[in-house]
Order: sequence, then C-alpha cells, then structure tokens
Amino acid sequence: MLVKSKNIPLYLCLLLISLRLVGCTTVADTAKIEDRSQAAATLDLEIMATEIASTEDVEIPPEPPTEQPPVAEPKQPVDLWQRLRQGFQMTPEALPTAVIKQQNRYLKNPHNLNKLFERATPYIFHVAQQLDNAELPLELALLPIVESNYDPLAYSHSHAVGLWQFIPSTAKSLGLKRNRWYEGRRDVVESTAAAATYLSYLNKRFKGDWLLALAAYNSGEGAVRKAIRKNRRRGKATDFWSLKLPRETKNYVPQLLALANLVKNPQAHKLQLPAIPNTAFFDIVQLRSQIELSKVIQVTGLTESMFIKLNPAFRRSVTPPEGTYHILLPIAESPALNEFMANNDPSTWAAYREYVVKSGDTLSHIAQRYQLPTALIKNTNGLGSDFLRAGQILRIPPSGEIASATGYKPAQTLSYRVVAGDTLSQIAETFKISTRSIRRSNNLTSDRIKVGQTLVIKAPSSTAKSEKLRRLSYLVRRGDSLHLIAEKFELRVADITYWNKINRKEFLRPGQRLTLYINPLRI
Repeated sequence: MLVKSKNIPLYLCLLLISLRLVGCTTVADTAKIEDRSQAAATLDLEIMATEIASTEDVEIPPEPPTEQPPVAEPKQPVDLWQRLRQGFQMTPEALPTAVIKQQNRYLKNPHNLNKLFERATPYIFHVAQQLDNAELPLELALLPIVESNYDPLAYSHSHAVGLWQFIPSTAKSLGLKRNRWYEGRRDVVESTAAAATYLSYLNKRFKGDWLLALAAYNSGEGAVRKAIRKNRRRGKATDFWSLKLPRETKNYVPQLLALANLVKNPQAHKLQLPAIPNTAFFDIVQLRSQIELSKVIQVTGLTESMFIKLNPAFRRSVTPPEGTYHILLPIAESPALNEFMANNDPSTWAAYREYVVKSGDTLSHIAQRYQLPTALIKNTNGLGSDFLRAGQILRIPPSGEIASATGYKPAQTLSYRVVAGDTLSQIAETFKISTRSIRRSNNLTSDRIKVGQTLVIKAPSSTAKSEKLRRLSYLVRRGDSLHLIAEKFELRVADITYWNKINRKEFLRPGQRLTLYINPLRI
C-alpha cells in the first residue's frame, strides 16, 4: 500500500478542527494556555508533515495472512450401501402409490429380498464404480435386481441375456462381442460399460427425465415416444406417471424406486442389509493368449461355481483364439494367475488350441503353422479329407499327442457308423446330445447324412457331473419348430415334448409357452 502526499491537507484540516474544539471547551482559558496550545499544534503539524513526507511512495508491508484451518477431506463411505445412498438422485421424498405398492411387495418376503442383495455382492461395487465414473445416479446400481435378479446367466423368453438383459440387436448396437466362444452380454465388465453408455444416451434423449429413460430401457425408446405423442395430442401431461405404457413398464420403474427407498431407509422398514464393503470384489486379469478355463481353475484354486459366477461369458472350454479378453478373479486369487502367465509359455496354457479356418487356408498350411503333422490335425478333428471351409473351427493339439476335449464336464469321443433309416435327430436322441453338437464335431453344414458315413460323437461320460439347469419359459415365435428350438438350446426333442406333455407331431403356435430346462452356459 502506498501513501501519497496529496492527502496532507485533509490531515491538517482535521487536526485544526480538533484543536479549535479543544480551545473552545473552557471560557476561562488564559492566553498563556492558548499560546501553548497553538505552539504545540504548530509543532505537531511539522512533525506529521515530516513523517508523511518520509513515508511517501514507501510500501507498507501487508499484515500476515490469517492461518486457515485445514480442510477436512470427505470421509469415504464405510460400506457399499452408504456409498449408494450418497449417490441417489432420483428417489422422491414422497413416494407415489405405485412405488409404495412395489415396496410392500418386497417387504412381504424380506428373506428373498436379502437373497437378492447377497447375490449382488460380487458385482455391485464394480457396477457402482462404473456409474460413478459416468456421473449417473447410483439408484441404477439396483437396476440389475429388477432386470435379472443380479444373475449374469439370466435368460428371458425375449432372448435378453445377462445382468442388464440386453437383447441381441441392442447388444450389437452397443458393440458387445458375441461369437462361438464368448457372449458379451454375460460379461459383467463389458455389459456394465454398455449399460452405462445406453442409460446415458436415453437420459439425454428424454432431456434428463430419468423415469422416462428407465421406461425406454424396459419397453424401448419408440414405445415411450409414442405414448408421449399420444398424450400431447389429447392435451394430457407427458410425465412417466401420466403415460399409458405396458403393464411391465408401469411396474418396472416403481420397482427400482421401491428398492432404492428400502436401501435408503432400511431401519424404518426393519431391514438388515447384508454387509457389503465399499471395496472391489474382483480383479480384471487381461489375457494375451488362449487359455483353457480348467487351467485357470486349477492354478487359482477357485471352485468351479465361483469361476462361472464371475466368468459366465465364456461358451467353450477355452477362451477365444483371437482378440482381447479378460478373466475376473477374486482379489486374493488373481496373483496366482498373473504369476502363472508370467512364468509359463503361452503354448502350455491349453491342452489344445482352437483355430478358425479363414478363406484360402489349407490343412497343410495350418499344420505347418503349428509345426504338427497334417494327419494329427485330421485325426484330432475327425476329418475324412483335407477339405476345409471358412469359419470351421479346428482343434489344434499339443505336439506329439491328440488333445481330449476339456471343459466343465468331461466327455467321451465315440464313432458311429450311419445305417439305413438313421436321421441326425434320432442319433442325437440315442446319445443324449444335440444335433448341433454332432454337426459341430463333424463339420456338417446340414442335417443330411448318408449310409456308411462315420460320425464322431462327443457324448457325456458316465462320470460326468450333473449340470445346473435353469427353468426357462420360452415364448414360441412364428417359424419355430420343436427341432429348431431343440437345436438352439442344445436339447432333445423328446425332452421338450416330455416336459410339456405334447406330441412331437403337433404344430407349435406363435405365442405358445414351452417349459425348457437349459444349461445357460451352452446357449
């Protein structure tokens, strides 16, 4: 701060006025005292002028800054539930009647509700983390409960799959990979990233109205827009509660809000939420080569059920031969796999590898590439000739031996010679396998077989473990037949007719429901 000399007249005026006031306070003042006061005033003015002149253009040091108390860092949520509550954005204080109705439905069976919360345990931290990164409301971390009961193997009659229940067309538009080895809709990491992208898109399309965005997630963007246009034409409100939507959608949004309110106020509803720490349950281990899934289970010591729970996207006993993929493992088990991959040659990671035949490939070129005899590849794959077709999958054994099929369930390889009157479906029923399995093992492009032909049959061994089957209510579509449905789900026609008490010669009707018991890993 600089003090300038132009301020001197102001100080002089103030001082003279104060002295004049002092001089007038006593009528009986003597001239001597008056003279002394004037002399003192003159002396004070001279001193002040000298001090001001000496300080002209001299910078006066600022006062030291007041020390601010340290800003306390925000406390991290102690558990996952607290973290979710802090990120809730759409749960209303006053619950609409439809939400209360769904809340009461959940509260009728608190044991089942807690089972749903417990089932979410391996996945919900990762889901919350991805939603946080995308700056989305954390109520959405509860959406997989409504969609799939937090089951990545869930499969609906509309062919929706996974935690987020994507149908094939939506999965394709979101870039989820799907091939013979891998189903991206069941990949917890990839499907959650796709869900965050899709939910963000819908929220923008409906101008930040999350209830309309959720309705569109369930019934489709077109259905919601159609309902909005209809209400506008009639002069009605266009919020979610005013729209005429499918019954499932009208219940869908209230179900999510009801779950969020129960998590927000568990004590008010006498709920004891399961303990879920606000930490990652699994690590994401990136793969750089094809690996046999049973090898991962062996190296990490995981149970088969836990491995499948975290890695339900893999459809075969080995990971895909091309592209980048990952394995999810509990935090404590991931170092074992990383150490194995760092210290072992990738060629030893699988008892056999799989190769997709490309246009222009020949058997001799493939054999040369893997430094194996042509005959060995032919024998391993049951090939009757050197003929290959693009897209065909070949099993490539390790050098010097024929690899046996590996997977969650052991199998035995048999040979069957076709006799007069045989059909592929009859042979499949005899060996309790699907026609698709026979075609795949024998590189057949259709169900046509000929008398004298030798078929390779990969049938379950007598010591095989029983698979965990899921009951599925299948909605028959136009063009469906018992044969096509059996092929799609790798079932026998005889089993479908037995489960549904129908004759195999009956025609199926579109809209008819069939009960199927499927292995979700094989679809």
